[in-house]
Amino acid sequence: MADALPGATSSSALERTLAPSRSAAFRAVLKSTPWISPATLLIAAVILIPIVIMVRSSFMVTDSSGVTHGFAGFGNFKTLLAEPALGQVISNTLTWVIVVVGGSLAISLGLAQFLNKDFAGRRFVRWSLIVPWAAALVMTSTVWRFILEYGYGILNRVLLDLGLISQPIGWYQDPRYSFISVIVVGVIVTIPFTTYVILAGLQTIPDDVYEAAKVDGAGAWRTYWGITFPLLRPSLVIATILVVVYVFNSFPVIWVITGGNTGNAADTTITWSYKIAFRQQLDTGEAAALSVMNVIFLCVVIFFYFSAIASKGGRQRRLTVAVMRLLAPLAERWGALTQRHSGRGRRDHTDGPARGARLWRAMRPYGMPFFGLLIALFFLGPYVVMFLSTFKNGTELFASPATYLPETWAWRNWIDIWTQLDLAGFIMNSLIISVASTALVLVVSVPAAYYSARHRFAGRSLFMKLVLVTQVIAPVAVVVGLYQEFVWVGAVNQYWSIILTNAAFNLAFSIWILNGQFESVPIDIEEAAKLDGLGPFRTMTRIALPLVRPGLVTALIFSFIQVWNEFPVSLTLFNNPTRGLQTLPVGIQQLVGLAQTNYQYLFVASLMAIVPVVLLFAVIEKHLVSGLTAGAVK
Repeated sequence: MADALPGATSSSALERTLAPSRSAAFRAVLKSTPWISPATLLIAAVILIPIVIMVRSSFMVTDSSGVTHGFAGFGNFKTLLAEPALGQVISNTLTWVIVVVGGSLAISLGLAQFLNKDFAGRRFVRWSLIVPWAAALVMTSTVWRFILEYGYGILNRVLLDLGLISQPIGWYQDPRYSFISVIVVGVIVTIPFTTYVILAGLQTIPDDVYEAAKVDGAGAWRTYWGITFPLLRPSLVIATILVVVYVFNSFPVIWVITGGNTGNAADTTITWSYKIAFRQQLDTGEAAALSVMNVIFLCVVIFFYFSAIASKGGRQRRLTVAVMRLLAPLAERWGALTQRHSGRGRRDHTDGPARGARLWRAMRPYGMPFFGLLIALFFLGPYVVMFLSTFKNGTELFASPATYLPETWAWRNWIDIWTQLDLAGFIMNSLIISVASTALVLVVSVPAAYYSARHRFAGRSLFMKLVLVTQVIAPVAVVVGLYQEFVWVGAVNQYWSIILTNAAFNLAFSIWILNGQFESVPIDIEEAAKLDGLGPFRTMTRIALPLVRPGLVTALIFSFIQVWNEFPVSLTLFNNPTRGLQTLPVGIQQLVGLAQTNYQYLFVASLMAIVPVVLLFAVIEKHLVSGLTAGAVK
């Protein structure tokens, strides 16, 4: 007994010590509930529950409407594995991700470095990259479909005029070329996003480092491979993961350009799962099985993402170390090569700078703007084709070979579009959904971002990781589960359901960028407000919010643009032409036919949709660069 008493006393003392801390932690969680629970509930209802439903459906017998009829075990997976097209689709997916990600990163590394320099017209060149990024991908894909057409495509006309081909090629119709064509388009439309992500990393490198390199006599190549690339590697790892997610989830490019083709010559697992559920087999159970595999892949990417973020914060993880070790030999080879070259240069030109450097300094004021103009024309070219095509009549549009300029300018196309489609109804639907979704994003994200920035509470880390998960999982990856959830609750073709969906998938960017903005506000200002009797909510609205207005505007405009351009979810869950329930990106697809497409009207409507969002995107371009990787630096 004597031996037991001290232990009992010690245990009691320990319990008394821990009790207040547990109680304080519990009170902290309760205090955080009103601030973060709306965001948590929205994410759970629109993202997590559909994933659970999708996993459940992969083991159930389901009909074409998504209703389950008993347990199927692994039957859906067996059916999927027995599909003749599975091998080709998996091969396509791997090729699509590797080539598009690798190609866009390789080009974007140089392009971001170019755009990080000061030269006349740089803002115009940056703006030219904003256009294909801000424009709805479905509309950009449509103009590329027109460019790649067999008989009247402008690409065939250019290649014929240059003598590079002797007869037109069916770039997207012919299975031999269709997948290659969408890969090329995929690289082109991914470059703007990739460039801006890398540009965000470049702008975090201090100028002092480059000044020190100049003092040491380092040339451009030595500076890049010895300083820029090593310092950029952590951001590059995160950029690579973000681009993998972006490319893997890419639906409109493949769907719009080759979706009408028979077979699966250009399908990836994302587009094929959609075909299985809603176009070909009409089997949501088998589609759910494939979607589960897609989500598993995304979960692996999420693990890599968290590892990369942790390593950037100072905790080196195996993934990032492995990637850096993989890239290090290349940097070392380039560094050694350029060092030898610069050494010879110093020996050969000891009296002054190299002749090439003198020549470049003389040419730089003209060379940089010239190359910038070429880059701008390349990325704006498809939209110039789109604009000129709005003034062609039907006969001219389908002339073979294609005409460069309209022979007869059909100005009435801009008037007739209003009678060809319920364009006003489409615009109104998109406005209602975009405005309401954006408002909901801000109402939910502002309190969550503010409280998580100002308080450390139990569950904060879990909440922020949950937010990051929504940044990685795109709506198209869980659209089968969303469809089944919407069917069960009667939410298909309802405004409120599509608004909730769009809001949930746009919370991540808003929370992360506002969280960083709130953390930058000096705490002393808020402490003074509290001494004046302001409560937490009034402190946020009256003191903190006015100080983070740039971030708030960025989150507002970016969310609006994302919702305005959204396509796959609206195509599936808000698509009833007889009741006038279609958004603008979905509604104008009525002009795309199997036999003939009314491109002149399609492009008029597309430009009406593109121009406003491009202007909005240009407004937030400066803040967007820093906000893109906001979550990666926390």
